[in-house]
Amino acid sequence: MKKRIHMLTLAGVLCAAFAQANTPLLVDPNDFSVDGDWIAGANQFQPVTEWVGFATLDVPDRVSIDGDAVTFMSWDDETSDKIESFLFQEFGAGPVGSPTANELFEAGDVIVFRGEASATRTGADTSNMIVRAFVKMLGFNELGWEFQTKPDHTQFHNIGPVNEPFELSVTFPDLSVDDSFQVLQVGFEITTEFDGSDMDSGTITFRNIEAFIEGEANGEPDVFYAGMLVDANGNVDTGDFLGVLHVAHAPWVYVFDLARWVYMPDPGEEFSGAWAFLMR
Repeated sequence: MKKRIHMLTLAGVLCAAFAQANTPLLVDPNDFSVDGDWIAGANQFQPVTEWVGFATLDVPDRVSIDGDAVTFMSWDDETSDKIESFLFQEFGAGPVGSPTANELFEAGDVIVFRGEASATRTGADTSNMIVRAFVKMLGFNELGWEFQTKPDHTQFHNIGPVNEPFELSVTFPDLSVDDSFQVLQVGFEITTEFDGSDMDSGTITFRNIEAFIEGEANGEPDVFYAGMLVDANGNVDTGDFLGVLHVAHAPWVYVFDLARWVYMPDPGEEFSGAWAFLMR
């Protein structure tokens, strides 16, 4: 005898199968408007080693969009000898009770930033230019200065002229051991210098970026279905096999092309087919 299964009950029983999914970090990653979550700014130096200030820039002035490609441009204030231009999103990462406390992160969380990018460099001598993607944690340093880069919890990826994939990751610290951390930043940097006649300039063009907390903060691996990584919403794209599936409650799977729930155990990584039970 076939029984009708209440899907809310099913969800409660099976939701543990998706407990270790990745947690997205970037907020509206394709919104580069004035009111978006991206921040543009620049450290100014004069001479090259003397920091004189931080300028907040309008994101739309520094970004252009062409299809799925986003280009971030360096900035020149026409007075500085060196400028570090940034485009980033920022997240509180301070200890409990601090102005930047954030319950989103736990000690041991792995924060990942990845995508594709290429760069241009223009100037008489661009050998000293820095063009890179980054995941940075900032906090107080030994002198008490705020929002200083914490090297042990920061990673960079130098971007070259050919579009190529990049992936960075850092591990969130134990704030009960070191409470000097303040914020986490994910984004891009272009550092240029005055070469004697003009300020160098450059761009970063990036695509398909994402940042997330990896789903293994508690020692659990990422979720896979049919050998394919499940996204943060519980979906996996099986291509020509069955299209997009919602597998957060597997083996009960929602097939969007059929608009119905199907009982279909994971067929494994090198599947050639699968059996399924379709509910009426």
